[in-house]
Amino acid sequence: MVNRIYEYCLFYILFYLLLFSPVIKAVEEISFNVDEIISKQWKIKNVELSLTKLENKKKQFRASIKQLMLPKPFSNVQFVDITCQDFTWQQNEINCQKGKAKLKSDIVDSFPFEFSFFISEKESRFSFQNLAIAKGKLSFTAQEKRGKWLVLIRSKNIQLKLLAPYIKEQQASLDEITNGLISADIKLTGNDNQINTLSLESLFKNISFQAEQGNIAVEALDFEINLFASNKNGKWTWENNNQLLKGEIYKDPLYIEIKEEKGINIQTKGIWREDGAIDIRQANLMLPGVLKINAEVILKYRHVFKIDSSTIDININDLDYFSTHYLSPVTEQTVLDGLKFKGKLVSKIEVSNAKISQVSSQLSDFTLHDDKQRIVLIESNGELNWSNNPNFSTPSSINWKQLKIRAIPFDAGQLTFLLSDKKIALVQKSSIPILEGEFTINQFNLKYGKNMEPIVYFDGGIKNLSLERLSQVLDWTPLAGNISGNIPGVEYTNKVLKLNGALNVGVFDGNIKINKLASSGLFTDFPKLYMDMNINNLDLNTLTQKFEMGGIEGRLSGYINNLYLENWAPVTFYAWFGTPENDDSRHRISQKAVENIASIGGGGAADAISKGFLRFFDTFGYDRLGFGCYLHQGVCQLMGVEAAEQGYYIIKGGGLPRIDVIGFNPRVDWKVLMRRLSRISKTDNLIIE
Repeated sequence: MVNRIYEYCLFYILFYLLLFSPVIKAVEEISFNVDEIISKQWKIKNVELSLTKLENKKKQFRASIKQLMLPKPFSNVQFVDITCQDFTWQQNEINCQKGKAKLKSDIVDSFPFEFSFFISEKESRFSFQNLAIAKGKLSFTAQEKRGKWLVLIRSKNIQLKLLAPYIKEQQASLDEITNGLISADIKLTGNDNQINTLSLESLFKNISFQAEQGNIAVEALDFEINLFASNKNGKWTWENNNQLLKGEIYKDPLYIEIKEEKGINIQTKGIWREDGAIDIRQANLMLPGVLKINAEVILKYRHVFKIDSSTIDININDLDYFSTHYLSPVTEQTVLDGLKFKGKLVSKIEVSNAKISQVSSQLSDFTLHDDKQRIVLIESNGELNWSNNPNFSTPSSINWKQLKIRAIPFDAGQLTFLLSDKKIALVQKSSIPILEGEFTINQFNLKYGKNMEPIVYFDGGIKNLSLERLSQVLDWTPLAGNISGNIPGVEYTNKVLKLNGALNVGVFDGNIKINKLASSGLFTDFPKLYMDMNINNLDLNTLTQKFEMGGIEGRLSGYINNLYLENWAPVTFYAWFGTPENDDSRHRISQKAVENIASIGGGGAADAISKGFLRFFDTFGYDRLGFGCYLHQGVCQLMGVEAAEQGYYIIKGGGLPRIDVIGFNPRVDWKVLMRRLSRISKTDNLIIE
């Protein structure tokens, strides 16, 4: 930087050196004409120098330069018509006061500006004041004494748009500058070619520009930069205070709107070392009332820029404001899209060897809402501790007043678990109230294997979960009763889900047992599921009392064997549901149930009821009922409790009044069957008890 300053001022010094040669007092004027003066970085053409009134104590100096060629981006700048109104030369000293000159450039007005200089063997000074540049003012002072020098630069209300050609020359990614004013005070001190100190106080107002083809944009931004840096033996120390006052900033995908009442303050202090490291002793970011970050960071930049080590303290007092204005733009089109947070977060992050080594966080009055209704967490408090050390043993815990996962609501509960490296493990058994029952987690482990594939193990169960409440929250056909069951070891590894043992569920005063449960591609776009299911002695009255299909009294047993689903649609299975052997319960079926069951198999019972005397009865007795299906290649082969002369019995009558339901269609397209079942599985205002 110092070399650049000297280059810009060197042509002045050349003029001064010409004046040291002896003169004869009788000479009234000395003039020089130089065609060209060339340096490595700049060139002067057609220079005319004159010194007049040599007899007077105050001599007059004048210079005219046709063209001064400076290095890029200042290659079109021209200094012309240089004069000194108050000039003295005595005892190896040259002093020019009340100097005037013109500077021709795209951004500089041609009006003369004032300058002065003083040159001696021990000291030199040069300054100009109020140079009209880019519709603003620029003042410059430089002085040197015995190898030590000082430079002062002051600018006021310089228009950034008029500087655009010079800035874009140095910043290729800059697309367009549309507005902005810059005012700054800069002070440099140094020895010879070395800068010792730098101080900067600057104000940028109403700055607007775009860069990187629109990926970066700034609109109407006001900000201040205050910097002091010192150099000792090649090691720089600095203190920096930046204040973003108001405006808008877009850095794909982040959008930040800064309002006057919530300006952003950034402070840094540290050392820039010769060994390729930046030691940030203190870095503070503050958004009043919302966010405060304190950090100590060591950056390496010699071969690749990286965070070598760091300690970061984060305090978010207003998660609502922070997530809305700063987090949401980043999480759009990610798994976190739609999540909104409230409450407070205090976190400490430690980085070692360019990797996060430990995190500890505290949540207070935390609330999480999801626009996509995946999860809701209300009035949660907790402590989260994580480390990349596999032997880390500090537990984490979280509690909540309400928790909702998808449509399933959980009452107040708490979990205690361990986070370490790529693992999550439940520390102690937990029971969580849910739908008037309990959800118990005996064991839960999650870890990530090769290629970050998850490996999960779960063991737990449910107790007295209300089916009525469950059907309400899932918008199912209303069901009655409770459900209980044990969930044995469930493993998920290599994208395959396996059930170790049988899943037993107590429901409708009976039992459902699931065996051989397995799934592959569970979290892909094409999941596959395999299982067998045994149904034992369900109470049909409890099961059907709120279905539109009508009420049935009795018991039901059956099975679904070799069930195979692709993308949750059945491909094949063999299923049977019917009256258990030796069932001594009361067997009654409503007229509406008869009509709907008949519609499944295509029987004519509905016509017999509507046209005959049977229409006067609300319920009928039956001996047995049953229905089976073998699904293969999209067609369901149907069967009943026994063969009839034509077709098969779905309901075999018994008692008085009695009625038989016979199915005549042995084969039905699966999609057609599903449409028939869907019509009778809904509820309406009519409830048959």
